[in-house]
Amino acid sequence: MRYIVLALSVFLMLGTASFAQTNKNTNLRFNESVLPYNNGLLISNYGTQSHTPKENEITGYIVYYKNKKLKQFIPADGILNQPTAMAVYKNKLYICNKRNIVVYNLTNKKISQIIGFDTNVKALNDIVLSGNELYVSATDNDCIFKINLKEKNLTPKKWLSLPSPNGIAVYGDTIYIASIPADYKNITSENVVYVVKNKKHPVVQKLNMTPGLYDGVAVSTDGQKVYVSDWNTASVISIDTENGLEQPVFMQKGMTPADITVNGNKLYIPDMFNHRVIIFDLKSGKTNIIQ
Repeated sequence: MRYIVLALSVFLMLGTASFAQTNKNTNLRFNESVLPYNNGLLISNYGTQSHTPKENEITGYIVYYKNKKLKQFIPADGILNQPTAMAVYKNKLYICNKRNIVVYNLTNKKISQIIGFDTNVKALNDIVLSGNELYVSATDNDCIFKINLKEKNLTPKKWLSLPSPNGIAVYGDTIYIASIPADYKNITSENVVYVVKNKKHPVVQKLNMTPGLYDGVAVSTDGQKVYVSDWNTASVISIDTENGLEQPVFMQKGMTPADITVNGNKLYIPDMFNHRVIIFDLKSGKTNIIQ
Protein backbone atom coordinates (compact mmCIF):
# COMPACT_ATOMS: atom_id res chain seq x y z
CA MET A 1 0.00 0.00 0.00
CA ARG A 2 1.42 3.33 -1.05
CA TYR A 3 0.90 6.59 0.78
CA ILE A 4 1.79 9.99 -0.55
CA VAL A 5 2.26 13.22 1.37
CA LEU A 6 1.61 16.02 -1.10
CA ALA A 7 3.37 19.35 -0.77
CA LEU A 8 1.46 22.55 -1.31
CA SER A 9 3.56 23.47 -4.32
CA VAL A 10 2.48 20.29 -6.07
CA PHE A 11 -1.18 20.69 -5.29
CA LEU A 12 -1.33 24.22 -6.63
CA MET A 13 -0.44 22.83 -10.04
CA LEU A 14 -3.94 21.34 -10.24
CA GLY A 15 -5.42 24.62 -11.39
CA THR A 16 -7.30 25.63 -8.27
CA ALA A 17 -6.09 29.22 -8.17
CA SER A 18 -9.37 30.59 -9.52
CA PHE A 19 -11.13 29.48 -6.34
CA ALA A 20 -8.71 31.19 -3.97
CA GLN A 21 -10.16 33.80 -1.64
CA THR A 22 -13.34 34.13 -3.74
CA ASN A 23 -15.87 32.77 -1.27
CA LYS A 24 -16.64 35.26 1.47
CA ASN A 25 -19.72 33.36 2.59
CA THR A 26 -19.93 32.99 6.36
CA ASN A 27 -23.27 31.17 6.37
CA LEU A 28 -23.67 27.52 7.28
CA ARG A 29 -24.20 25.28 4.26
CA PHE A 30 -24.34 21.52 4.83
CA ASN A 31 -22.27 21.93 7.99
CA GLU A 32 -20.96 18.52 9.00
CA SER A 33 -18.68 18.96 12.00
CA VAL A 34 -17.83 21.26 14.90
CA LEU A 35 -14.66 21.74 16.95
CA PRO A 36 -14.19 23.94 20.03
CA TYR A 37 -11.29 26.32 19.37
CA ASN A 38 -9.98 29.43 21.15
CA ASN A 39 -13.19 29.95 23.16
CA GLY A 40 -15.25 29.63 20.01
CA LEU A 41 -16.34 26.98 17.54
CA LEU A 42 -14.98 25.93 14.17
CA ILE A 43 -17.68 24.63 11.80
CA SER A 44 -16.95 22.75 8.56
CA ASN A 45 -19.24 23.23 5.55
CA TYR A 46 -19.62 21.51 2.19
CA GLY A 47 -20.90 24.77 0.73
CA THR A 48 -22.73 22.93 -2.06
CA GLN A 49 -26.28 22.80 -3.39
CA SER A 50 -26.58 19.13 -2.39
CA HIS A 51 -25.40 17.04 0.55
CA THR A 52 -23.77 14.70 -1.96
CA PRO A 53 -21.39 16.97 -3.87
CA LYS A 54 -20.00 16.02 -7.24
CA GLU A 55 -16.28 15.42 -7.60
CA ASN A 56 -15.79 18.82 -9.22
CA GLU A 57 -17.71 20.71 -6.52
CA ILE A 58 -14.76 21.89 -4.47
CA THR A 59 -16.59 24.54 -2.49
CA GLY A 60 -15.95 23.56 1.11
CA TYR A 61 -15.01 26.10 3.78
CA ILE A 62 -14.64 26.58 7.53
CA VAL A 63 -16.36 29.28 9.58
CA TYR A 64 -15.70 30.42 13.13
CA TYR A 65 -18.42 31.14 15.68
CA LYS A 66 -17.69 33.34 18.66
CA ASN A 67 -19.64 35.94 20.64
CA LYS A 68 -22.80 35.03 18.70
CA LYS A 69 -21.18 35.91 15.39
CA LEU A 70 -20.10 33.80 12.41
CA LYS A 71 -17.07 34.80 10.40
CA GLN A 72 -14.93 33.31 7.67
CA PHE A 73 -12.02 31.20 8.89
CA ILE A 74 -10.86 29.07 5.92
CA PRO A 75 -12.47 30.33 2.68
CA ALA A 76 -13.60 28.20 -0.24
CA ASP A 77 -10.15 28.00 -1.80
CA GLY A 78 -10.68 25.23 -4.33
CA ILE A 79 -9.16 22.58 -2.08
CA LEU A 80 -11.81 21.52 0.41
CA ASN A 81 -14.22 19.16 -1.34
CA GLN A 82 -16.22 17.64 1.52
CA PRO A 83 -14.65 18.88 4.76
CA THR A 84 -15.85 16.97 7.78
CA ALA A 85 -14.06 16.52 11.11
CA MET A 86 -11.19 18.68 12.36
CA ALA A 87 -8.40 18.55 14.91
CA VAL A 88 -5.85 21.09 16.15
CA TYR A 89 -2.26 20.17 17.00
CA LYS A 90 0.61 22.61 17.59
CA ASN A 91 -0.87 25.55 15.71
CA LYS A 92 -2.05 23.45 12.79
CA LEU A 93 -5.59 22.59 11.75
CA TYR A 94 -6.11 19.08 10.35
CA ILE A 95 -9.25 18.68 8.23
CA CYS A 96 -10.74 15.43 6.91
CA ASN A 97 -11.38 16.09 3.23
CA LYS A 98 -12.95 12.89 1.85
CA ARG A 99 -9.79 11.39 0.29
CA ASN A 100 -7.06 13.23 2.18
CA ILE A 101 -6.30 15.39 5.18
CA VAL A 102 -5.61 19.05 4.50
CA VAL A 103 -3.34 20.78 7.02
CA TYR A 104 -3.55 24.55 7.54
CA ASN A 105 -1.15 26.76 9.47
CA LEU A 106 -3.30 28.59 12.02
CA THR A 107 -1.08 31.66 12.03
CA ASN A 108 -1.48 32.59 8.38
CA LYS A 109 -4.36 30.24 7.36
CA LYS A 110 -2.22 28.85 4.55
CA ILE A 111 -1.91 25.17 3.66
CA SER A 112 1.22 23.59 5.07
CA GLN A 113 0.66 20.16 3.52
CA ILE A 114 -1.83 17.58 2.34
CA ILE A 115 -1.68 14.06 3.75
CA GLY A 116 -2.59 11.60 1.05
CA PHE A 117 -4.03 8.12 1.45
CA ASP A 118 -4.09 5.10 -0.83
CA THR A 119 -6.32 5.56 -3.88
CA ASN A 120 -8.91 3.06 -2.60
CA VAL A 121 -9.68 5.31 0.38
CA LYS A 122 -12.57 7.54 -0.68
CA ALA A 123 -14.53 8.25 2.51
CA LEU A 124 -12.40 9.62 5.33
CA ASN A 125 -14.95 10.66 7.90
CA ASP A 126 -13.86 11.54 11.40
CA ILE A 127 -10.61 12.49 13.06
CA VAL A 128 -9.55 12.71 16.70
CA LEU A 129 -6.34 13.73 18.42
CA SER A 130 -4.90 11.62 21.23
CA GLY A 131 -1.52 12.70 22.51
CA ASN A 132 0.72 13.05 19.47
CA GLU A 133 -1.41 10.80 17.30
CA LEU A 134 -4.34 11.33 14.98
CA TYR A 135 -6.91 8.58 14.56
CA VAL A 136 -8.91 8.77 11.33
CA SER A 137 -11.95 6.71 10.34
CA ALA A 138 -12.19 5.43 6.76
CA THR A 139 -15.81 4.37 6.43
CA ASP A 140 -15.45 2.71 3.03
CA ASN A 141 -12.35 0.76 4.07
CA ASP A 142 -13.66 -0.68 7.36
CA CYS A 143 -10.68 0.63 9.25
CA ILE A 144 -9.14 3.30 11.45
CA PHE A 145 -5.85 4.88 10.42
CA LYS A 146 -3.28 6.28 12.82
CA ILE A 147 -0.85 9.11 12.08
CA ASN A 148 2.09 9.86 14.37
CA LEU A 149 2.43 13.65 14.28
CA LYS A 150 5.97 13.53 15.70
CA GLU A 151 7.27 11.76 12.62
CA LYS A 152 8.96 13.82 9.91
CA ASN A 153 6.91 12.22 7.15
CA LEU A 154 3.28 11.99 8.19
CA THR A 155 2.23 8.56 7.00
CA PRO A 156 -1.23 7.03 7.66
CA LYS A 157 -0.98 3.48 8.96
CA LYS A 158 -3.82 1.03 9.44
CA TRP A 159 -4.47 0.71 13.15
CA LEU A 160 -7.75 -1.19 13.52
CA SER A 161 -10.42 -2.94 11.48
CA LEU A 162 -14.17 -2.78 12.20
CA PRO A 163 -17.38 -2.42 10.18
CA SER A 164 -17.73 0.96 8.37
CA PRO A 165 -16.51 3.27 11.15
CA ASN A 166 -17.89 6.78 11.27
CA GLY A 167 -17.58 8.95 14.39
CA ILE A 168 -14.64 8.54 16.74
CA ALA A 169 -13.87 10.01 20.17
CA VAL A 170 -11.21 9.51 22.80
CA TYR A 171 -11.06 9.61 26.59
CA GLY A 172 -7.63 8.88 28.04
CA ASP A 173 -6.42 5.68 26.40
CA THR A 174 -9.98 4.62 25.54
CA ILE A 175 -11.39 5.17 22.05
CA TYR A 176 -15.07 5.03 21.07
CA ILE A 177 -16.13 4.40 17.47
CA ALA A 178 -19.59 4.51 15.88
CA SER A 179 -20.42 2.22 12.98
CA ILE A 180 -22.78 3.30 10.20
CA PRO A 181 -24.11 1.15 7.34
CA ALA A 182 -21.72 1.14 4.41
CA ASP A 183 -24.52 2.37 2.16
CA TYR A 184 -25.74 4.82 4.85
CA LYS A 185 -29.21 3.24 4.62
CA ASN A 186 -29.58 -0.44 5.49
CA ILE A 187 -28.85 -0.97 9.18
CA THR A 188 -27.31 -4.28 10.28
CA SER A 189 -26.49 -5.76 13.67
CA GLU A 190 -22.88 -4.59 13.23
CA ASN A 191 -23.85 -0.93 13.19
CA VAL A 192 -23.44 -0.20 16.88
CA VAL A 193 -20.97 1.77 19.00
CA TYR A 194 -17.64 0.08 19.70
CA VAL A 195 -15.04 0.65 22.39
CA VAL A 196 -11.29 0.07 22.43
CA LYS A 197 -10.36 0.25 26.11
CA ASN A 198 -6.61 0.50 25.58
CA LYS A 199 -5.38 2.15 22.40
CA LYS A 200 -1.89 0.71 22.95
CA HIS A 201 -3.29 -2.83 22.86
CA PRO A 202 -6.43 -2.44 20.72
CA VAL A 203 -9.22 -4.95 21.15
CA VAL A 204 -12.65 -4.09 19.69
CA GLN A 205 -15.74 -4.61 21.86
CA LYS A 206 -19.37 -3.59 21.46
CA LEU A 207 -20.42 -0.82 23.82
CA ASN A 208 -24.15 -1.01 23.10
CA MET A 209 -26.47 -3.45 21.35
CA THR A 210 -28.94 -1.21 19.48
CA PRO A 211 -27.97 -0.71 15.82
CA GLY A 212 -28.47 2.68 14.23
CA LEU A 213 -27.42 5.20 11.61
CA TYR A 214 -24.76 6.44 13.98
CA ASP A 215 -22.64 9.42 13.01
CA GLY A 216 -20.84 11.54 15.61
CA VAL A 217 -19.42 10.49 18.97
CA ALA A 218 -18.50 12.59 22.01
CA VAL A 219 -17.54 11.77 25.59
CA SER A 220 -18.72 13.52 28.76
CA THR A 221 -16.10 15.43 30.73
CA ASP A 222 -16.09 12.74 33.44
CA GLY A 223 -15.87 9.89 30.94
CA GLN A 224 -19.02 8.21 32.26
CA LYS A 225 -21.19 8.78 29.18
CA VAL A 226 -20.71 8.53 25.45
CA TYR A 227 -23.00 10.68 23.32
CA VAL A 228 -23.86 9.42 19.84
CA SER A 229 -25.90 11.04 17.07
CA ASP A 230 -28.35 8.80 15.22
CA TRP A 231 -29.93 9.80 11.92
CA ASN A 232 -32.37 6.88 12.13
CA THR A 233 -34.15 8.36 15.15
CA ALA A 234 -33.18 12.03 14.56
CA SER A 235 -31.66 12.07 18.01
CA VAL A 236 -28.62 12.06 20.24
CA ILE A 237 -28.44 9.28 22.81
CA SER A 238 -26.13 8.67 25.75
CA ILE A 239 -24.52 5.33 26.52
CA ASP A 240 -23.21 4.51 29.98
CA THR A 241 -19.56 3.53 29.59
CA GLU A 242 -19.80 0.96 32.39
CA ASN A 243 -22.97 -0.96 31.58
CA GLY A 244 -23.95 0.12 28.06
CA LEU A 245 -27.31 1.52 29.19
CA GLU A 246 -28.81 3.76 26.50
CA GLN A 247 -30.89 6.86 27.16
CA PRO A 248 -32.30 9.55 24.85
CA VAL A 249 -30.72 12.97 25.35
CA PHE A 250 -32.09 15.17 22.58
CA MET A 251 -34.57 14.41 19.80
CA GLN A 252 -36.15 16.64 17.18
CA LYS A 253 -38.23 15.64 14.18
CA GLY A 254 -36.42 16.35 10.93
CA MET A 255 -33.05 16.81 12.62
CA THR A 256 -30.01 15.50 10.74
CA PRO A 257 -27.39 15.16 13.49
CA ALA A 258 -23.84 14.84 12.17
CA ASP A 259 -20.45 15.05 13.94
CA ILE A 260 -21.35 16.19 17.46
CA THR A 261 -19.05 17.39 20.22
CA VAL A 262 -19.29 18.13 23.94
CA ASN A 263 -17.61 21.09 25.60
CA GLY A 264 -18.32 21.39 29.31
CA ASN A 265 -22.08 21.11 29.75
CA LYS A 266 -22.84 22.04 26.15
CA LEU A 267 -23.65 19.51 23.46
CA TYR A 268 -23.10 20.87 19.94
CA ILE A 269 -25.13 19.17 17.23
CA PRO A 270 -24.50 20.03 13.56
CA ASP A 271 -27.99 19.77 12.03
CA MET A 272 -26.46 19.25 8.62
CA PHE A 273 -29.34 19.33 6.15
CA ASN A 274 -30.99 22.21 8.00
CA HIS A 275 -27.80 24.31 7.84
CA ARG A 276 -27.53 25.06 11.53
CA VAL A 277 -25.88 24.00 14.79
CA ILE A 278 -28.04 23.17 17.79
CA ILE A 279 -26.49 23.96 21.18
CA PHE A 280 -28.09 21.85 23.89
CA ASP A 281 -27.36 22.53 27.55
CA LEU A 282 -27.01 19.14 29.21
CA LYS A 283 -27.86 20.58 32.64
CA SER A 284 -30.68 23.01 31.99
CA GLY A 285 -32.13 21.37 28.88
CA LYS A 286 -32.21 24.70 27.08
CA THR A 287 -31.33 25.05 23.42
CA ASN A 288 -29.78 27.75 21.28
CA ILE A 289 -29.29 27.81 17.53
CA ILE A 290 -26.36 28.90 15.36
CA GLN A 291 -27.39 29.65 11.79
